[in-house]
Amino acid sequence: MNLERSFTLVNILKFLNFLKDPHSRKIQQHRQRYQELDELLKVAVDLKDAAAYKSVEVEMKEVFFEYLTALGIDSLYKFSPHLVLACLISLKFKTITIPLFNGPINTVFAYLGMYFLFHLVLKPLLKLIRSRHARAARDNFQVNH
Repeated sequence: MNLERSFTLVNILKFLNFLKDPHSRKIQQHRQRYQELDELLKVAVDLKDAAAYKSVEVEMKEVFFEYLTALGIDSLYKFSPHLVLACLISLKFKTITIPLFNGPINTVFAYLGMYFLFHLVLKPLLKLIRSRHARAARDNFQVNH
């Protein structure tokens, strides 16, 4: 009885992890396969084998486009909850006023604008700040010891 319950719990956790990021395994597989093909391409260049080079190059193109497709689908999967949330918010608040623009703005556009602003500007900025902070801490640690 206890074994069945833990087995069910493990399956539920696996399913929740899949829902969290369902395309990550496929993206990782395409990335690894592309790297393998890149190494084979270098070997073909070293051996000066034109037929092998063309064959590997064709397969690389196929893997690359499959990789791009998986990335696009993953992006849509991650973006769609935000679009739904923006639409739900807009049911209650049709427009909002942002002091910077001095006029009413559609809630969906405001939400999506903030989403893209965060991912295109603020997220890379935070990453840069964290890396500089980590580097400064590492340098400080080396100076002290």
